[in-house]
Amino acid sequence: MMRILAFTSLISVIATACGDAPAPAAAPAPGSSAVTTPTPTSIVDPYITIQETLAKDSLDALPELAARVVTASEPLQEAAGISAVIAGAGRLPATDIETARVAFEKMSMGLITYLKANPAERADLEVIHCTMAFNNKGAYWVQRKGDVNNPYHGKMMLRCGEALAWDQAPG
Repeated sequence: MMRILAFTSLISVIATACGDAPAPAAAPAPGSSAVTTPTPTSIVDPYITIQETLAKDSLDALPELAARVVTASEPLQEAAGISAVIAGAGRLPATDIETARVAFEKMSMGLITYLKANPAERADLEVIHCTMAFNNKGAYWVQRKGDVNNPYHGKMMLRCGEALAWDQAPG
């Protein structure tokens, strides 16, 4: 729990230093109730948004999305793969896309391990492998079923990759 809180604070500091932090919320008016943002209930939703963002060759909102992944991971800390998801999320708020993609690969391997152990959470998701990622080392990711959207090559090779059966995925 301490590690998660420290990481969330780190994300806030990084986002502020990079000028990416959201403006502080105004205090609620007297007599009104404050509206809070709901805590994500799944690590999959922010992960998929990160995958789609990187496929567009963008770094937009990665610090906030990484923080959402960490927050959603908090109750799952003991689950298989979650430590890798958190570690990858910690490196995701990068200033260059290549560093963000390396962090995303770590997150992906953790998420694949987690989803293989929790099949009920992988509805409408598929695992994809691109043999050409990272100078032909290859890399995996999870995405919504449909057209391949490669987060490692982005627009340059957006459709590069093949869907695998979950039992053939690593993890």
